[in-house]
Amino acid sequence: MISIIKDRSRHKDDVIMHHKMRKKTLKLAILALSMAGLGFGPGLASAKAASVENLGTFRFWTAWKGDDNSGVMCYISSQPQDTKPENVNRDPIYFLVVNRTGLGTKNEVQTIVGYPLAEESTPQVSVDGRGFDMVVEGSAAWLASASDEEPFVDAMKAGSEMIVKGRSQRGTNTTDTYSLLGVTAAMQKLSQSCN
Repeated sequence: MISIIKDRSRHKDDVIMHHKMRKKTLKLAILALSMAGLGFGPGLASAKAASVENLGTFRFWTAWKGDDNSGVMCYISSQPQDTKPENVNRDPIYFLVVNRTGLGTKNEVQTIVGYPLAEESTPQVSVDGRGFDMVVEGSAAWLASASDEEPFVDAMKAGSEMIVKGRSQRGTNTTDTYSLLGVTAAMQKLSQSCN
């Protein structure tokens, strides 16, 4: 039992280390979504970005390319087709998969849920019923294990539906349902445009 706790602690340290890098990614993504008129205010978009380019929309997913201090960053984003409960006031909701060529990282999976997540909660994202745990920071969540990122993206490409379940600081449970139609084409566009 003690070795499991130590391993989780070490893993948590690894996750925390990646949060700084992912925060920069999130800020650039928010900037791009704001520039595209998708509901983020300019106060949230504080990333240093020379340019953000919409590479195209593929059914429910849009491919983006931009850059920050570490170099070229490309990602896909989508908004849920269904959210529950319907009577909850939330900021815009997004799911992203990010490739940072400047840092040599691929398939960073994250979501922006539109409300502050409960700090000790473990949101879940599932693709066609296969679940993955996430870690939280504010209104964002990332896959808990970096080793899950590639299998998760492969599942997205092969899947039809993705569901994100989270709990707010107020204790409200939410479920966001995304169509995966277009995710493969959007990821292919990233591969073509962001080497």
